[in-house]
Amino acid sequence: MRKTFIFVYMLCIFILILWMHLQYNEALYDGAMKSYISNFYEDTRAKNAVAAIYLNYRVYDTLFEALTLLISVVGVIHFYHYEEDEE
Repeated sequence: MRKTFIFVYMLCIFILILWMHLQYNEALYDGAMKSYISNFYEDTRAKNAVAAIYLNYRVYDTLFEALTLLISVVGVIHFYHYEEDEE
């Protein structure tokens, strides 16, 4: 019974997210996509739009995600070794 409830709940969440994506996808991405495609060369002088977005527009986001992952891994390793020393 519990598995059925979880399955139905997850299915409803999936359908809701799919509906929201299909409903608002074009409105959200149309303006940003046109802006990136028309201005990437003037803003970044990169010849490739993907490289311009990844390396120039999103560089801080990417660096901070990598830094967060590194700090998390160091913390897990530290606490793992700390528990071994106590035993």
